[in-house]
Amino acid sequence: MRTRVRIQFHGNLVPGGEQTILSPASCGPDVAKVNDYKALREVFVEVTLDVDDRRLALLQKLLLAYKVSWLELRWDEYTDEEYEAARLILVTDTMDISVVGGPRFGTDYDLSSACPACGAGMRQTSAYVLDGVTPDEIGKLGTYRAVDSYCEILVDERLGETLEGAGLTGLSFRSVYALQADKRQLKLPWRQLWASHTMPPMSSRATGISWDRVCKTCGRSRLDTSSPGPLRIAYRARDLEGAEDVNRMWEHFGFARWNGDLKTAVLSQPMFLVTPKVWRIFRDAGVTGFKWLPIRVVED
Repeated sequence: MRTRVRIQFHGNLVPGGEQTILSPASCGPDVAKVNDYKALREVFVEVTLDVDDRRLALLQKLLLAYKVSWLELRWDEYTDEEYEAARLILVTDTMDISVVGGPRFGTDYDLSSACPACGAGMRQTSAYVLDGVTPDEIGKLGTYRAVDSYCEILVDERLGETLEGAGLTGLSFRSVYALQADKRQLKLPWRQLWASHTMPPMSSRATGISWDRVCKTCGRSRLDTSSPGPLRIAYRARDLEGAEDVNRMWEHFGFARWNGDLKTAVLSQPMFLVTPKVWRIFRDAGVTGFKWLPIRVVED
């Protein structure tokens, strides 16, 4: 594993331009990307380094000296051997594969166990329904073999058959539909992954998490990643007992909008935690757009 750091700043705010900082920090085109948006009169700079690269501290020192603010992001990168050895792997998405669906488009839910303040804990009772009208949304199904919709993972029929034939524990499937302009629901050759097992709450030793906006009623939803990170999810060894090949987290990360009306609700469901078997199937199928984060196992 190695930890990577990305520093982002506006080069047009640096006296003399971005090279005033990049050159003495020895940050050349191998690590620095400079985007000059002339129409906006902005220069946006991204520098990506290993966390132990000596240039990182010098770059930060120069930014401070010139009173230039920056955004800092950190993440961990893993080898295939580390993925194979992981007890469970957290599955997260990128905007490239994100599609819109859920309650606003006709997906039904049982609210009997839902948090009245944020909706966490509501249970889906129907097929999953996507926005079938917006071309930028539905068009992604023709580009990717798997997509994400508010932490729900949808796969094409062929990948679904591969997953079904792999004998994975804890996994079943639901149908996927697209809501048309005339309000018809058109069935798609896609499947929604469905996990029967929900993990216990993660360990308090998990890091890179912001609890600032967490629901005050249930303490379960509206978690977010904290800056600069990296996100490191941890579970106690005893809480992994009973874990399946496919699981859902207890916690909900991301945005949620809930006022009791499903027609206006935006729900981020718990993310998936899977074994290396699932990661391997996605990798071998050439699936892109997802990020994979091995969990850490800690003692009490």
